[in-house]
Amino acid sequence: MTNFKQLIARTLSITVIAMTLSATAFPANAGEKLIQAGFESGMDGFAARATESVERTSAKAYQGSYSVLVSNRTEAWNGAVASLGAGFNAGDTYSFSCAVYQSSGAAVDMQLSLEYEDATGTKNYVHVAPGSVDSDTWTVLSNPSYTIPADASACKLYVETAESLCDFYVDEIIAEAPTHYLLGDVNQSEKIDKEDVTELMKYLLGQEATVYLETADMNGDGKLNAVDLSMLRQRFAYPDRFTTTTTTTTTAATTTRDPGAAWPTLKNGDKWYNTADISWIPAGKKTVALSFDDGPAQGGMSVQNTLNAQGFHATFFYQGNKINGSNESEIKAAEAGGHEVANHTWSHTDMRGMGSGQILNEYNQCKDKLNQVLGVKRDYLVRLPFLGYDSTIASTMPVPMPNCGLDTEDWNHHTTQQIIQTVQGEAMSGALNGKVVLMHETENASVEALKTLVPWLDQNGYVVCTVSEMFKYNNKEMICGRKYDSCMY
Repeated sequence: MTNFKQLIARTLSITVIAMTLSATAFPANAGEKLIQAGFESGMDGFAARATESVERTSAKAYQGSYSVLVSNRTEAWNGAVASLGAGFNAGDTYSFSCAVYQSSGAAVDMQLSLEYEDATGTKNYVHVAPGSVDSDTWTVLSNPSYTIPADASACKLYVETAESLCDFYVDEIIAEAPTHYLLGDVNQSEKIDKEDVTELMKYLLGQEATVYLETADMNGDGKLNAVDLSMLRQRFAYPDRFTTTTTTTTTAATTTRDPGAAWPTLKNGDKWYNTADISWIPAGKKTVALSFDDGPAQGGMSVQNTLNAQGFHATFFYQGNKINGSNESEIKAAEAGGHEVANHTWSHTDMRGMGSGQILNEYNQCKDKLNQVLGVKRDYLVRLPFLGYDSTIASTMPVPMPNCGLDTEDWNHHTTQQIIQTVQGEAMSGALNGKVVLMHETENASVEALKTLVPWLDQNGYVVCTVSEMFKYNNKEMICGRKYDSCMY
């Protein structure tokens, strides 16, 4: 009767170097070489599986002076075997590699494979790293990230051929625990620090940066955008709020900021096309939308920096005829940083009493300028100059109009302390949640007040977010042509 092992070997036509996987589960240290068989000082635990010859030799070597020669095989499954030992766990991921050499005179298809028994006791065979091995040259078969099946036991790692029974040499058999990288360690420096925030910001602005996709993709959607930057800022600012997460891959980022879906044509009375991503905002938070008019201006980047340090967002209403080559970078930075770029009309003229054509011209000129700067094609929320509103504006404007739920009166020469007291007083009275707050990046008092208000709001349970984020987070729609002081309606 044919031996069962012989039957399997004849059916698969394989040449084997097999290593038994221990069933005992011991965690391996990241980057630890669990097998490193170079055969320089001995057989490194390998021995003949049957009657074939498995011997250490100096005739060939991939590295060093020695390798193992497998020869005189009478069956395809003849090879060499060694226990993998501790550190290998079913369901975990490892890198596997070995160098092989054959001199049959022709290329031979070979693969580094895994034999294992599943939960039912059935034997399975998986090609971990296939490759064509030319004659008379060393070839490395490798897979840097292979996950052992979760129900695997009695595992063996082996080199096989598709058909050939040629003799072959094996050297540098390596099995390694994967190196783990901390999610948020954008530049993979083994720590999360300000450099990670800086590198991701530079990347989103289209500048040269050291960024790795898997460790920078904070929400795991396969894209790098402002949401990841916001989550990274919060991860850096509040490490105790996050569960440590690791990834085993090290792919350099080559994606660009997602331009989003095609923007629909909006008209007065339509629902606002709210594309805000609120995945970065924790559940159960109070929200407030700080908004800044009259930019671009000297205080704009200071406002952004204060918000960025806390991982918060705001809405910036830009005046079209103020935008030029010297200040476009502020708008691009706002977009890349997850803030909301919005429209404050072209010339900041009180539009009450204007006809529909003039109103649309003020909106569209500013919209076109913002689209030119950002390289996109979309609409923007608009804030009316002087908060001026009448029935013609209401029936004409093709987008929603965030208004003013709380006026800091920075435009009326209120001091830094007065602005702080205005916002804090509203919060302590319970009336701030869901409101749109009016400020100006042109007013230094507001720029300075923000440095106190942002951490204070955070400490008191608020998330500072954009107008669109606030409405979406609170499950509220905005209608084009209507004005909004709050999302609590």
